[in-house]
Amino acid sequence: MQRGKAPSTVTHPDKLYFPTVGISKRDYMQYLAQMGTYLLRHLRHRPVSLVRCPDGVHGRRFFQRHVPPHAPPGLPARAQEGERALIAIPDVETLMYYGNLGAIEFHAGLHLVDGPAAGLPTALTFDLDPSLPGDFERARELALCLREVLCGLGLDGIAKTTGASGLQIFVPLDEPVPYLVTRPVVQFIAAYCASQWPNLATVERRVRERGHRVYVDAPQHGPTRTLIAAYSVRAVDHALVSVPLTWQELEQGAKPLDFPMPRVPERVARLGDLLAEIPRQPSSLVRQIHAELPRAWRQTRVRSV
Repeated sequence: MQRGKAPSTVTHPDKLYFPTVGISKRDYMQYLAQMGTYLLRHLRHRPVSLVRCPDGVHGRRFFQRHVPPHAPPGLPARAQEGERALIAIPDVETLMYYGNLGAIEFHAGLHLVDGPAAGLPTALTFDLDPSLPGDFERARELALCLREVLCGLGLDGIAKTTGASGLQIFVPLDEPVPYLVTRPVVQFIAAYCASQWPNLATVERRVRERGHRVYVDAPQHGPTRTLIAAYSVRAVDHALVSVPLTWQELEQGAKPLDFPMPRVPERVARLGDLLAEIPRQPSSLVRQIHAELPRAWRQTRVRSV
């Protein structure tokens, strides 16, 4: 399969996947063909889940993490003893197969599933979720505050739009670290932000108690959770994409609507994959931060929910 060319086996290519902006299934598959190499960097060797919209974003949608019963023999999968195999996406061909089934959103776990570091997260992650629909400005403001906190700890990260109204901050690590270390650190930093900017940030899980504040979803950093993958399209009207940003772009007011699907290939060709190119941060420093946390925080349990 050649980059930039959609496969000849696309079914119903003229179906409108994003009617509001006139984007067809053919257009979407062309995007996957162009961006498949970049998407794979953030899907390969990780747990994967999909949001499928076989009739487009205005039709029915459902979440999927198991291989479809009708999958062709030999389709890559991750076997589970006594259970249905889980989805695995190791190559562009498999990515295109699921795209042809109507997979719009590709979500990836924080850890690898293969090798000696299997099960260990490769980054600290902070999911910033506005409580009010479309209130991206508060998420943007909080992301800049969070970066100040990280830099004060000797760390740095990169912001990524979710393709909806939120932001995610990734701190890539030079070596994978157990969730028993990373999750308490993420939860402590989230709580610190909520204490420093109480009118802006909250760690309150009950939606009715958040008011207009941005929820720092620390529980999303866990072994059974997935986050929207970089360069995945979202199942929203304007076909927005989850795009890594420079801090300068965020300071200058970048917003999700700036990154619809048709604009992203040119951006990546010009800037490269910002998430893959950011310097990895010292895992030893994360371990040190964990060791210096109050005992109650170090004993935070990593639940499987």
